[in-house]
Amino acid sequence: MRCASLYALSVLLLCGLLSVSCTPRKGLDTDSLRGMPKEELQSMREEILSRHADGSGLSKRETALVAQIREQERRLDNPWIFGEWRERHGARLIFRDDGTVSVGARGGVYDEMGVYKFISPEEPAYESVWSVIPDEAGDPVIVIRRPSGPDLVYPCHRSRNSFAEYSGDLLEASETGYYFTKIQY
Repeated sequence: MRCASLYALSVLLLCGLLSVSCTPRKGLDTDSLRGMPKEELQSMREEILSRHADGSGLSKRETALVAQIREQERRLDNPWIFGEWRERHGARLIFRDDGTVSVGARGGVYDEMGVYKFISPEEPAYESVWSVIPDEAGDPVIVIRRPSGPDLVYPCHRSRNSFAEYSGDLLEASETGYYFTKIQY
C-alpha cells in the first residue's frame, strides 16, 4: 500500500512538472508595455528586430509585439494629447499615457444644423483604447475604439489645443458636431 501511494505521488509530481515546463511562456502583452519609457520600448523593438538581422522573418507573435511597441511609441511621441479634453456641453475625454481613454457620458447630440439636442437617457461613459495615426500630411490623427459602432476620429491639423470629433475611419468619416478643448491646469 505504501509503495502504491509513493508511486501515485511521484506520477502526480512528474505530471505537474511536465505541465509547467510544457506550457508556452507568456510573452509581453499590452498591459506590460504601459508606463514604460520610450527609450526602453525602442530597445525592446530593436532587440526583437536584431534577432532577425540575418533576414529571417518575424513570427506572428513577434510581428504583433513590434506593432504594439510601435503604437505605444507613437503615443509617447505626442505627449500633448495626455490629459483632459472637454466639450462645451460637458462631454469629456481623458487620455492617459498607457493607451487608455475615458470617454465621458454624453447628454445630447448635434443635429445637421449644429444645434445641440438633449437626449434621454444620456449615452453612458466608457473606457477604451486610443492610438495615433499620421494622415497624408503627417499630422496626427487620434482614433478611439468604440464598444459598438464606428470609431471616433480626431484629426489634429491646425491646433494642439482643440479638435473636432468625427465618426468613422480615416477614409470616410462624418462630423459629430463635438469640438473638444484641452483643459489646462
